[in-house]
Amino acid sequence: MAGSTQPRQPNPMYKNHNGFVERVVLKMSGAVPPARCNLHAVAAHPENASREDLRELRDAIQRRQFVEDVMELKGTYFPGLDAIKKANESQETSATLKERIDEMQKRHIQEVRTMYEWQAQDYYDEMLDLSRSKADIEDPDVEAFYKIARLNSDIRNTFDDNLDRLNHAYLSSLIPLVSERNMYRQREVAEQRRRDQHFPESITEFHAIRSKDVQVRIARFLTSDEVTRERMMDEFKWVWRQVMPLVNEYNRTEPFKAEIQSLLRDIEVRDPRKARKDSQNAIAT
Repeated sequence: MAGSTQPRQPNPMYKNHNGFVERVVLKMSGAVPPARCNLHAVAAHPENASREDLRELRDAIQRRQFVEDVMELKGTYFPGLDAIKKANESQETSATLKERIDEMQKRHIQEVRTMYEWQAQDYYDEMLDLSRSKADIEDPDVEAFYKIARLNSDIRNTFDDNLDRLNHAYLSSLIPLVSERNMYRQREVAEQRRRDQHFPESITEFHAIRSKDVQVRIARFLTSDEVTRERMMDEFKWVWRQVMPLVNEYNRTEPFKAEIQSLLRDIEVRDPRKARKDSQNAIAT
């Protein structure tokens, strides 16, 4: 509002409800209060029911339809005892959690598409029934009622409500997985940083390293000049007293030196153009 210094405050009715009003929150949580009337009697004689009773009946029908749709949409799935045993024995990592998140996202997209298809069919059927509805008598009031019924947006509001509940359930399942993945990722980054900072003090410790990448990193350090060594020490947070024992062993132990040089040759990626040029030079000479 022009000239106003105070920002517009949100409506308090939405507080702590994720944007849903209380009636919808109760529906989503399953804590729907019991109907204040006999719904079977209302369905049998709707002409004698009050407006509130008709609304109770409509809400109950919509809840049942939505539950049936979700059951058909998601179905039931039991992977089998072997798959469950394997899942329990496998170690959870950020990579496995990322796979679960991706799979959940793909499944949700497909579920939303299916829900849209069902809603479109329901809307088409509803509008077709309304278009074929005609009063048995010629009465302006009855004609006005049918005209209003054709413009009724209750079914569209129901579609939006059901879709919101589906999305809310999806996010309620997704957010804990994302938080768990971030936690594992932070642990893995910290562990990787700790491994990067470790430098073996002897040949025996070097051979005990299981990671080939770490061994290659150490080998590159041992075979590098002083400038490159200083740069690597800054990058991996090594200090001279930490690296000097293995450097001394490398300098005075010829078999170890040959092993390090062989390791680097094995992982070297040769340029095929250089290999072809060397071959041509050899033939020319």
